[in-house]
Amino acid sequence: MSLRVGILWAALGLTSALALSSADGTAQTVTDVISFTGDNSLGTPVMTPAQGRNAEIYGTSFDPKGANGSVFSLTTSGVATVLFAFDYTTGSGPLAGLTLATDDNYYGATGSGGTFGLGVLFRISANGSYTVLHDFSGGDGAGPIANPVQASDGNLYGTTSGDAGVYAPTVYKLTLSGTFTTMFQFTNAQGKIVGGPLVQGSDGNLYGTAESGGVSDNGTIFKISTSGALLNDYSFPGGAAGATPIGTLVQGKDGNFYGNTYTGGSSGLHAYGTVFKMNRQGVVSTLYTFQGGADGAYPEGGLMQATDGNLYGTTALGGSSGFGTIFKISTRGSYQQLYSFTGTTGESPGPPPLQHTNGLLYGGTEFGGTYGYGVIYSLDMGLGPFITFVRANGKVGQKAQILGQGLTGTTSVTFNGLPASSFTVVSDTYMTAVVPSGATSGTVTVKTPSGTLISNKTFRVSK
Repeated sequence: MSLRVGILWAALGLTSALALSSADGTAQTVTDVISFTGDNSLGTPVMTPAQGRNAEIYGTSFDPKGANGSVFSLTTSGVATVLFAFDYTTGSGPLAGLTLATDDNYYGATGSGGTFGLGVLFRISANGSYTVLHDFSGGDGAGPIANPVQASDGNLYGTTSGDAGVYAPTVYKLTLSGTFTTMFQFTNAQGKIVGGPLVQGSDGNLYGTAESGGVSDNGTIFKISTSGALLNDYSFPGGAAGATPIGTLVQGKDGNFYGNTYTGGSSGLHAYGTVFKMNRQGVVSTLYTFQGGADGAYPEGGLMQATDGNLYGTTALGGSSGFGTIFKISTRGSYQQLYSFTGTTGESPGPPPLQHTNGLLYGGTEFGGTYGYGVIYSLDMGLGPFITFVRANGKVGQKAQILGQGLTGTTSVTFNGLPASSFTVVSDTYMTAVVPSGATSGTVTVKTPSGTLISNKTFRVSK
């Protein structure tokens, strides 16, 4: 039975707002939306949040005091609701966020707990109805610390870390009806400790990283088909070329993949990490090497691409106070440190932030804030509202699920310039539109009474 607790945190959470002036003339403001308390209701938010159909933020928290963690929702004004508290038998230690799927449920994983103590896959509704879908037992994987992703075929795909090397890491498939399949099992030469979520590329294949393993035991980037065939496996050499890739990859609008390594760089194996690019042919190059000072040190979460075309990420340490940073970097390697956490405003930011359709970026820190157990922060880069998709692909005749705000009164929806067959505004923050005959892949545009909203992603029309 789910636990729902409404907590008004706006007064307590809005502890810091700092406006900075950047070299290119833009301004950015970081605000603490909420400070977490560290208990099983609101533990430590070490994940990338997800946006729901109601425009609220959904995520998981890990309880550092020894309990099992929770699933929560959060309004952008700072009102938190605990949807479910884990009790070990239902899972423990959710170290990743949630994925909103097309069935309007959220899917996630816990790193431990469950029947065998090796973690579970779960489904939870927006009102807190919780179901364990799979208990990991070792042979089928162990220690999943990344949320699954929904691919173009409608199935969910994810990874297990291998429980610190005791078991082999795996890639699994989960249907929305709950059927679980182990697709692939890694050898040490292919990768160890697979902790980041997968991303589906424009070619339909799945991409991810392993923190260690490979030829030099410095980690790998892998490509695997949705049928479970390993198609490519790149091994980081260490040193100046980077080592220990942690977190998610992102495929940029230019078709290349971007990510970061936790260590390595121009100063050697134990330097402060890198940002790298991998082109479509699998060639990896270094875009930026962290120096460990004001620019940050040890990026451990991966990257995301915002509507301005820049990549955004965080470092666990470094910055002016040593408590971590938020940075942006262009796809050409132009780097800018945006914000240094101070401890009271947060400490040790984790995975990359989510860009909400209101234009702001939201992320979490592991420590710091009012109570010392982390915060959810917002980053305002002056970017305007837009629309996005629950799943950014579909066939002619299918409904695309669109997230945004101010959707009431929408007058038109177009797919790469072609009007939708029909559309339905369900709420001010959620609507559907039928992919028209003859549609091609491209951006989707929604005309509302307040203006025109353009999608942040290419909607891919599949056959």
